[in-house]
Amino acid sequence: MSNNVIEMIVEIPKGSSNKYEYDVNTGKIALDRVLYGANFYPGEYGFIQNTLDWDGDPLDVISLVTYPTLPGVAVNIRILGSIKMIDNGEIDTKLFGVFHDDPRFDTYKNLEDVPQHLRDEIENFFLQYKALQKKSVRIDGWGDLNHALNEIKECKERFKKYEKQLATPNGKNEIIAEWKAKGLGQA
Repeated sequence: MSNNVIEMIVEIPKGSSNKYEYDVNTGKIALDRVLYGANFYPGEYGFIQNTLDWDGDPLDVISLVTYPTLPGVAVNIRILGSIKMIDNGEIDTKLFGVFHDDPRFDTYKNLEDVPQHLRDEIENFFLQYKALQKKSVRIDGWGDLNHALNEIKECKERFKKYEKQLATPNGKNEIIAEWKAKGLGQA
Protein backbone atom coordinates (compact mmCIF):
# COMPACT_ATOMS: atom_id res chain seq x y z
CA MET A 1 0.00 0.00 0.00
CA SER A 2 1.36 3.38 -1.01
CA ASN A 3 -0.14 6.11 1.17
CA ASN A 4 -3.85 5.40 0.70
CA VAL A 5 -3.62 3.42 -2.57
CA ILE A 6 -4.33 -0.30 -2.20
CA GLU A 7 -4.83 -3.25 -4.49
CA MET A 8 -8.38 -4.57 -4.57
CA ILE A 9 -9.49 -7.82 -6.16
CA VAL A 10 -12.82 -7.23 -7.89
CA GLU A 11 -15.57 -9.66 -6.98
CA ILE A 12 -18.57 -7.79 -8.36
CA PRO A 13 -18.51 -5.34 -11.27
CA LYS A 14 -20.47 -2.09 -11.14
CA GLY A 15 -24.06 -2.59 -12.33
CA SER A 16 -24.23 -6.29 -11.47
CA SER A 17 -27.02 -7.92 -9.48
CA ASN A 18 -24.95 -11.09 -9.08
CA LYS A 19 -23.24 -11.44 -5.69
CA TYR A 20 -19.91 -13.13 -6.33
CA GLU A 21 -17.66 -14.09 -3.43
CA TYR A 22 -14.05 -15.15 -3.18
CA ASP A 23 -13.50 -18.50 -1.45
CA VAL A 24 -10.21 -18.45 0.47
CA ASN A 25 -10.02 -22.26 0.54
CA THR A 26 -10.43 -22.83 -3.21
CA GLY A 27 -8.99 -19.55 -4.48
CA LYS A 28 -12.01 -19.20 -6.77
CA ILE A 29 -14.63 -16.51 -7.16
CA ALA A 30 -18.06 -18.16 -7.19
CA LEU A 31 -21.63 -16.95 -7.53
CA ASP A 32 -22.94 -16.67 -3.97
CA ARG A 33 -26.45 -15.53 -4.94
CA VAL A 34 -28.41 -13.21 -7.17
CA LEU A 35 -29.66 -10.18 -5.25
CA TYR A 36 -33.28 -10.68 -4.21
CA GLY A 37 -34.48 -7.23 -5.24
CA ALA A 38 -34.16 -4.82 -8.12
CA ASN A 39 -30.78 -3.66 -6.88
CA PHE A 40 -27.39 -3.42 -8.56
CA TYR A 41 -23.95 -2.62 -7.24
CA PRO A 42 -23.28 1.14 -7.61
CA GLY A 43 -19.51 0.64 -7.88
CA GLU A 44 -16.86 -2.04 -8.20
CA TYR A 45 -17.00 -4.27 -5.12
CA GLY A 46 -14.14 -6.41 -3.93
CA PHE A 47 -11.67 -7.13 -1.17
CA ILE A 48 -8.13 -6.64 0.06
CA GLN A 49 -6.10 -9.83 0.09
CA ASN A 50 -4.59 -11.07 3.36
CA THR A 51 -7.08 -9.26 5.56
CA LEU A 52 -9.78 -10.62 7.87
CA ASP A 53 -12.86 -8.66 8.89
CA TRP A 54 -15.30 -9.58 11.67
CA ASP A 55 -17.62 -11.39 9.24
CA GLY A 56 -14.89 -13.96 8.57
CA ASP A 57 -14.17 -12.65 5.06
CA PRO A 58 -11.45 -10.38 3.70
CA LEU A 59 -12.02 -6.64 4.18
CA ASP A 60 -14.59 -5.31 1.68
CA VAL A 61 -14.11 -2.32 -0.61
CA ILE A 62 -16.55 -0.45 -2.82
CA SER A 63 -15.09 1.92 -5.37
CA LEU A 64 -16.40 4.46 -7.81
CA VAL A 65 -15.48 3.55 -11.37
CA THR A 66 -16.22 4.86 -14.83
CA TYR A 67 -16.35 1.48 -16.59
CA PRO A 68 -16.97 -1.93 -14.96
CA THR A 69 -14.20 -4.53 -14.95
CA LEU A 70 -14.51 -8.29 -14.34
CA PRO A 71 -14.46 -10.58 -11.30
CA GLY A 72 -10.90 -11.51 -10.34
CA VAL A 73 -9.24 -8.39 -11.76
CA ALA A 74 -6.73 -6.55 -9.53
CA VAL A 75 -7.19 -2.76 -9.50
CA ASN A 76 -5.57 0.10 -7.62
CA ILE A 77 -8.00 1.93 -5.35
CA ARG A 78 -7.38 5.29 -3.69
CA ILE A 79 -9.12 4.89 -0.35
CA LEU A 80 -11.06 7.96 0.77
CA GLY A 81 -12.87 6.64 3.82
CA SER A 82 -15.11 3.88 5.13
CA ILE A 83 -18.74 2.97 5.65
CA LYS A 84 -19.42 1.82 9.21
CA MET A 85 -21.87 -0.97 8.56
CA ILE A 86 -23.58 -3.55 10.75
CA ASP A 87 -24.85 -6.55 8.78
CA ASN A 88 -27.19 -8.86 10.65
CA GLY A 89 -25.61 -7.87 13.96
CA GLU A 90 -21.97 -8.26 12.79
CA ILE A 91 -19.53 -5.43 12.24
CA ASP A 92 -18.96 -5.36 8.47
CA THR A 93 -17.04 -2.20 7.60
CA LYS A 94 -16.68 -1.32 3.92
CA LEU A 95 -13.78 0.72 2.65
CA PHE A 96 -14.69 3.36 0.09
CA GLY A 97 -12.58 4.79 -2.69
CA VAL A 98 -12.08 5.51 -6.36
CA PHE A 99 -10.07 3.90 -9.15
CA HIS A 100 -6.61 5.39 -8.71
CA ASP A 101 -5.73 4.88 -12.38
CA ASP A 102 -8.83 6.64 -13.77
CA PRO A 103 -8.08 10.34 -14.47
CA ARG A 104 -11.78 11.17 -14.01
CA PHE A 105 -11.24 10.74 -10.26
CA ASP A 106 -7.97 12.70 -9.94
CA THR A 107 -9.67 15.43 -7.90
CA TYR A 108 -11.19 12.98 -5.39
CA LYS A 109 -8.74 13.16 -2.47
CA ASN A 110 -11.13 12.73 0.50
CA LEU A 111 -14.80 12.03 1.23
CA GLU A 112 -15.76 15.70 0.93
CA ASP A 113 -14.66 15.65 -2.74
CA VAL A 114 -17.28 12.99 -3.57
CA PRO A 115 -20.70 14.43 -4.48
CA GLN A 116 -23.10 13.79 -1.60
CA HIS A 117 -25.63 12.17 -3.94
CA LEU A 118 -23.12 9.46 -4.94
CA ARG A 119 -22.45 8.69 -1.27
CA ASP A 120 -26.22 8.65 -0.62
CA GLU A 121 -26.73 6.15 -3.48
CA ILE A 122 -24.09 3.80 -2.05
CA GLU A 123 -25.54 4.06 1.45
CA ASN A 124 -29.04 3.44 0.11
CA PHE A 125 -27.84 0.37 -1.80
CA PHE A 126 -26.39 -1.22 1.34
CA LEU A 127 -29.49 -0.37 3.37
CA GLN A 128 -31.76 -2.03 0.77
CA TYR A 129 -29.83 -4.89 -0.83
CA LYS A 130 -30.80 -7.50 1.78
CA ALA A 131 -34.29 -6.21 2.64
CA LEU A 132 -36.14 -8.95 0.74
CA GLN A 133 -34.00 -11.56 2.52
CA LYS A 134 -35.37 -10.18 5.80
CA LYS A 135 -31.84 -9.36 6.98
CA SER A 136 -31.12 -6.13 8.78
CA VAL A 137 -28.40 -3.73 7.72
CA ARG A 138 -27.51 -0.61 9.66
CA ILE A 139 -25.08 2.13 8.74
CA ASP A 140 -23.49 4.07 11.58
CA GLY A 141 -22.06 6.80 9.36
CA TRP A 142 -18.93 7.22 7.31
CA GLY A 143 -15.38 7.10 8.60
CA ASP A 144 -12.60 9.36 7.37
CA LEU A 145 -9.34 8.23 5.78
CA ASN A 146 -7.69 7.64 9.16
CA HIS A 147 -10.53 5.34 10.19
CA ALA A 148 -10.17 3.42 6.91
CA LEU A 149 -6.39 3.07 7.22
CA ASN A 150 -6.76 1.84 10.80
CA GLU A 151 -9.33 -0.71 9.63
CA ILE A 152 -6.86 -2.04 7.03
CA LYS A 153 -4.13 -2.34 9.68
CA GLU A 154 -6.42 -4.20 12.11
CA CYS A 155 -7.72 -6.57 9.43
CA LYS A 156 -4.17 -7.39 8.28
CA GLU A 157 -3.14 -8.16 11.88
CA ARG A 158 -6.26 -10.30 12.40
CA PHE A 159 -5.49 -12.24 9.21
CA LYS A 160 -1.92 -12.97 10.38
CA LYS A 161 -3.26 -14.21 13.72
CA TYR A 162 -5.79 -16.59 12.12
CA GLU A 163 -4.11 -17.41 8.79
CA LYS A 164 -3.35 -21.06 9.55
CA GLN A 165 -6.80 -21.72 10.98
CA LEU A 166 -8.45 -20.07 7.95
CA ALA A 167 -6.68 -22.59 5.69
CA THR A 168 -8.47 -25.51 7.36
CA PRO A 169 -11.80 -26.77 5.92
CA ASN A 170 -14.00 -25.43 8.77
CA GLY A 171 -11.62 -22.72 9.98
CA LYS A 172 -13.76 -19.72 9.12
CA ASN A 173 -16.81 -21.11 10.95
CA GLU A 174 -14.70 -22.01 14.00
CA ILE A 175 -13.22 -18.50 14.11
CA ILE A 176 -16.62 -16.83 13.85
CA ALA A 177 -18.02 -19.12 16.59
CA GLU A 178 -15.07 -18.21 18.83
CA TRP A 179 -15.62 -14.49 18.23
CA LYS A 180 -19.36 -14.74 18.91
CA ALA A 181 -18.70 -16.62 22.14
CA LYS A 182 -16.37 -13.78 23.21
CA GLY A 183 -18.68 -11.04 21.90
CA LEU A 184 -16.09 -9.90 19.37
CA GLY A 185 -17.17 -8.26 16.12
CA GLN A 186 -20.77 -7.97 17.28
CA ALA A 187 -22.73 -4.73 17.35
